[in-house]
Amino acid sequence: MNKLLIWGAGGHGKVVLDVVRAQATFTDIVFIDDGARISCGDFQGCRIVGDRTELTRLRALGYTHFVVAIGCNDVRAKCFRAAFEAGIEPATFIHPAAAVSRCATIAAGTVVMAKAVINAASVVGTNCIVNSGAIVEHDCILADHVHVAPGVVLGGGVGIGAYSLVGLNSSVLPGTEIGERAIVGAGTVVLANVAPGDTVVGAPARSLRQLATTDR
Repeated sequence: MNKLLIWGAGGHGKVVLDVVRAQATFTDIVFIDDGARISCGDFQGCRIVGDRTELTRLRALGYTHFVVAIGCNDVRAKCFRAAFEAGIEPATFIHPAAAVSRCATIAAGTVVMAKAVINAASVVGTNCIVNSGAIVEHDCILADHVHVAPGVVLGGGVGIGAYSLVGLNSSVLPGTEIGERAIVGAGTVVLANVAPGDTVVGAPARSLRQLATTDR
């Protein structure tokens, strides 16, 4: 198992590649990228071999595992499904400088960046990002396709719904629930549950829906 496909040759792809190299499980690494600005060539010492149309060919060439290096949850999820349906298996990566409890569960396709902490009895779903320096305290539950940005602090027992984004340096009070497809803005302090699909900002957090109503 030494051939890996990374989907996404952008800024996040550079960071994911560093995690992959630090874990040192794969020695043959290639990129694909659907962006028109990307042409086949070199990317951080790896080849860019094309776009999603190359999935079947790469599987035949022995690229048995993949990881999606795209920050947007919806796009990352679509790419994840496409690669999986092409018969390529998702790989999970945890940077050696991350601290992950032996009692935590990390699902397939998730990347845990350097200096992140995932404490006891927490569960992180499929195809998630736990970014640099984020803290996921004990008994947290992160559903599939979640992005926890750099510097986030999730108190114990926090629940994060699928496709949600918790933004840079935000904090979430223990026991709080963040609904599916919610967005927590950068620097936000969440003291109460966030409804599915809502966006909250500020300290303490306020719903943008509520702020829009107040401003009328």
